[in-house]
Amino acid sequence: MRLRKVLESSARNSKNYDVQKGTDNSILLLKKSDPEIQREGWQVFKGLCCDVRVDAAANLYLEVDCQYHFHTPWNFQQWLEKYPHLPFSWLSNTYRTKDNQLLRWEYVRLDPEASPDSIFVAGCNKTLAEYHRDQGAKEDEITKSQVVYVRRRNSRNDKEVPHLSCRLTPSVTLEILSELRTTGDTKLQRAVDEVFQKIRIPVKDRLEAVQGVVEYLCKEHYKVAPPQGPVQKTGYQLPSAVFLAKDGQIVKGVNEIFKKGCAQVGEETFGFLNLDPTQPDCPPLIKECLDKLGKIHGKTLQLIPLQLPSPCQGLPTSELERQQLWRDWAEGGSGSDIRTALVMMPYSLEKQRIREEALGAGIATQFFTPENMNNSKVWNIILGLLCKAKWQPVYLQLRQDLAVAELIIGFDAGTDRSLFFGTSAFAILANGQSLGWELPIAQRGEKISGEAIKQIVLKLVGKFQKHKKCDPKKVLLLRDGLVWKEEFESTIQALEKKNIQVDILSVRKTGAGRVAQGNNYAAAPKGTVIFEPEERSFILVSSEPIKRKTDKLELGSARPLQVIHEYGDTPLDLLAVQTYHLAQLHPASAFSHARLPWVLHLAHLHSQEFARIKNFSLLDSIDRNKLIAV
Repeated sequence: MRLRKVLESSARNSKNYDVQKGTDNSILLLKKSDPEIQREGWQVFKGLCCDVRVDAAANLYLEVDCQYHFHTPWNFQQWLEKYPHLPFSWLSNTYRTKDNQLLRWEYVRLDPEASPDSIFVAGCNKTLAEYHRDQGAKEDEITKSQVVYVRRRNSRNDKEVPHLSCRLTPSVTLEILSELRTTGDTKLQRAVDEVFQKIRIPVKDRLEAVQGVVEYLCKEHYKVAPPQGPVQKTGYQLPSAVFLAKDGQIVKGVNEIFKKGCAQVGEETFGFLNLDPTQPDCPPLIKECLDKLGKIHGKTLQLIPLQLPSPCQGLPTSELERQQLWRDWAEGGSGSDIRTALVMMPYSLEKQRIREEALGAGIATQFFTPENMNNSKVWNIILGLLCKAKWQPVYLQLRQDLAVAELIIGFDAGTDRSLFFGTSAFAILANGQSLGWELPIAQRGEKISGEAIKQIVLKLVGKFQKHKKCDPKKVLLLRDGLVWKEEFESTIQALEKKNIQVDILSVRKTGAGRVAQGNNYAAAPKGTVIFEPEERSFILVSSEPIKRKTDKLELGSARPLQVIHEYGDTPLDLLAVQTYHLAQLHPASAFSHARLPWVLHLAHLHSQEFARIKNFSLLDSIDRNKLIAV
C-alpha cells in the first residue's frame, strides 16, 4: 500500500497528466495534451496505467501500460437529441462547485414532461431553474434543458434529485461506442472502428511507449537501476479442449452442431413474437436453420407465431392486458405451451420490460433485430434460443485425471449501483453439462454471505447426487475477483464432513499485466500459462488478440487472467488445464468464447441480469436450467 501511495504522489506532481484512481486501485495518468482522436461527440486521450506490487519473495514488480480515456465535449441534452437510446449510467456536472468539486452522478431517469420552472429543489424553496441561475447557469442552459433525475451513489443522502440535462455531461465508455456502432450509420461505424484499432496496441509498441516512464520511476522514486527489459519467466502451452456434439462426435467448434447436432436436446416448441412493423414474418434463414437442426435429431422443431390482439399496434398498453397475454401464451393459448420465445423487434427501451413480463409468465426470451441477417448472425441467435430452451450444444471431453473436480460452481456479485447480488449463477459437471443457476442474495457490498454460499453449494451437491446417484469426490469453486476468507469457511467445513474435497480459485481479470513471447515480443498464444508456485497462482492467457480480417493484423494483445489457488490440494498444473478448458467452453456462441471460465462468465451475465430485474419473484416459474442471460 505504501509503495502505491509513493507512486500516486509522484504522479500528482506531474504537470502533463491528470491523475485518477482505477477500479482496481491502480493509478491512471491522463494526458492533458490534444486528443489522439476527435470525432463529433467524443474525444480519445492517451495516458498511462501504473501499479506496483511485492510478491511472496519480496520482489518488487512495477506495471506500466498504455491507457486510453474517453471524453465528450457534448452535454447530456445534445446526446439525448442525437442518440436518445444510448444506455448512459454516469453523468458529471459541466461546472465545478464553489469548493472546486466536479460532482459525479448516477443517472436514474428522464422526466420529459417536467419543466425546470415547475420542479422545486428540496430544502431551498426554489425552482430548479432558480437554483441553477443562482449557481451561474446561462439562460439557454435552463431553457433548452430537460429535467433529469440523478443521485450520488455511496453518499449519506443517495435520494434522487432533479438536475438539468444541459448542465450535465455523460461518461462515454467502450460499451457506449459499441452501441453507436449498431446505429446503421456507416460513417459512425468507421469512426468507432478507428477508435477500437487505435486503443489495441501490440505488446512491443506498449513496451516502447512506457520505457521512459519506467526508467524515471526506478531512478527517482525506487532508487534502483532500471530493468533491461520486462520480467522474463518460463511459460508452457496447455492442451486445447476437445468438444463433443451429438452422440459424442468430436467437433472443432460450436458452429459444427448445425451439421452434426447438439450434445443435449431440450424443448422442441418455441414461440415467435413479431414486434417489428416493417417485417411481415420470421426471416427464412432462421426457419431453415431450425428445420435442419430438427432433422439431424429426428424431431420437428416448431416456431409458433404468437398472435397479438392488434398486430399493427404491438403489445397492449394496459399492464393487466399484457400480463394476461403472456400467461395465455405460456398456458397453451397459441396451441402449445410456450416456455421459450424468439422476439423480433428493432432496438427499443421496451426490451427489458418485455423480458421481465415474459419471465413473470415462465417464458425465456431471445431478442434479435432483423437487419443484416446472415449465417453468422442466425447461428448465434439460434444458439441463444437453444440455451434458453435447455439444449446444450456441446460437452467437454472428460479428462482421465482422477484429481479433476466433478462439480464446478462459479460465483460472482453483480450490482444495480445500490445493492450487490451475490450468486452462484452457474454450475456444471466435469464434462461441462449444466446443472443450472441459483437465485442471488441481495447484499450491501461485494462480499458474499458465507451461509448463503454454503446453502447454495449443498443444494447443487444435491443436484449432483440426483444426477449421478452418488456424492462428488471433489468440488471446484471459482470466485470472480477477490476471495474473502469468511465467504467459504463454512462451506469447506460442510463439504469435508461429507468427505468431499474442495478447491477454491480466485480468478482476477486484472493484476497479471501483459504476456509476450520471443525477442520481438509477439503476443503470447492462447493457452499460455506461467506458474508461480510460491504464491500458489498462475497467469493464464485464455483469449487471443483481435485480428483484422483483411490482413490478419493483430490489434492489441490479450489480457491474461491471474488465478490464485486459495484452498485445496489439487496441483496447479491440473487446475490450470481445467480452468483453460472451462474458458474455451461457450455453448451460446458459434465462433468465439469468453475470457473467463464458462461458469464465471455465466455467473457474471446472470448476476447482471438479476441486478436489472431486481424483482426476483419474476423468476419463480423459470426452470433453473434455462440460461436466461445468454
